[in-house]
Amino acid sequence: MSLQEENNIADTITFDAETSSSLEILLKNISSVNKAVKLRGVLKESIEVVRNVMNVEASSLMLLDKNTGELIVSMPTGPVKREVKGKRIEKGAGIGGWVIQHEKPFYSNDVSNSDLFAGDISENFTTRNIICVPLRNSQKNIIGVLQAINRKEGDFTDKDISVFEALADHVALAIERCRELQKMQDELEQRDLILTETHHRLKNNLSTITALIELELSDIEDEAAREVLQKTMARIKSMTEVHDFLYNNKPGDEIKLKLYLEGLSNKIANILSKKEQQVHIIIRAADVRLDTDRAMSCGLLLNELMVNCYKHAFGDNIEDPEIVIALSETEDEEIEFTVSDNGTGIGDDFSITESGSTGGWLINVLIRRLEADIQVQEDDGTTFVIRFQK
Repeated sequence: MSLQEENNIADTITFDAETSSSLEILLKNISSVNKAVKLRGVLKESIEVVRNVMNVEASSLMLLDKNTGELIVSMPTGPVKREVKGKRIEKGAGIGGWVIQHEKPFYSNDVSNSDLFAGDISENFTTRNIICVPLRNSQKNIIGVLQAINRKEGDFTDKDISVFEALADHVALAIERCRELQKMQDELEQRDLILTETHHRLKNNLSTITALIELELSDIEDEAAREVLQKTMARIKSMTEVHDFLYNNKPGDEIKLKLYLEGLSNKIANILSKKEQQVHIIIRAADVRLDTDRAMSCGLLLNELMVNCYKHAFGDNIEDPEIVIALSETEDEEIEFTVSDNGTGIGDDFSITESGSTGGWLINVLIRRLEADIQVQEDDGTTFVIRFQK
């Protein structure tokens, strides 16, 4: 076939019995391409389908390097596949270069007489006939070429172009899909890395602030000022504890509320405890998991309620002071979170959400954020009961 004849392939091809048979083979083989998720798997399955459908000795899938315009032999088959894999074809060179430049398919049944054939890229392989079509993505931009080399029986014809182009379109879209998925995965991994690093830095900053407050406490004689700093330090510790969990878990994971409350209550107790009176902390918690935002709200609530217990519940007449922290999940998927003490109790008119203090204001904000209800019960001490939907 002359160069002019090779270049002028008919746009419309009649689907005869031979073409239909090739399409049947294509449909049977294409499912393996669809199942592949990784780019390497798509390339491997695609090129095997090329060899099966076109019934050839060798085949190759060459991807276009956008920066250089070169074609890279990304996935070859045949007797010299290891030798030619990864080799680069100069921009515009050979049959593949012509297909890229003119955005048209090409075939020749005698490459020795074709002016476009630039020679075999391996001395151990001889090309007799070849068919090559462009790979186009969904925006119709060319991303590479598909080649089938040395048909085992007969010659390539115009009728093979339609089958090969149908295969190329499917392969190109599969490659595009894999690239998009890989890009999304890379972006997610990068975002997770940044988020984890941010949590780590924030946790360190919060720890630095609490350490500085702790240093200042020893020099402050005013009891009211010491109390304010202790409360502030306890609140910061509550947030720091959440960031410890975030740093040690994958972003998006739910926090085990039991572990969080156990660690937090110990830290708060260490801040608020007095040498002359040791308060015993008891945890009775089921294995409940919550998202980080609501877990932090529970932690801040625990902080304020424990501060209230230490400040108001335990006089000198309480011999064995204790705070019981309970956590459970009801059958209605409701979380019940209670903090109780065995102290002196509070007056009947007391309302913690309307107490006028900073702590009362903060509890009110946290209750609204959780869309929760809070009840105060008196029976050998005081119990704060908080309920909200999981």
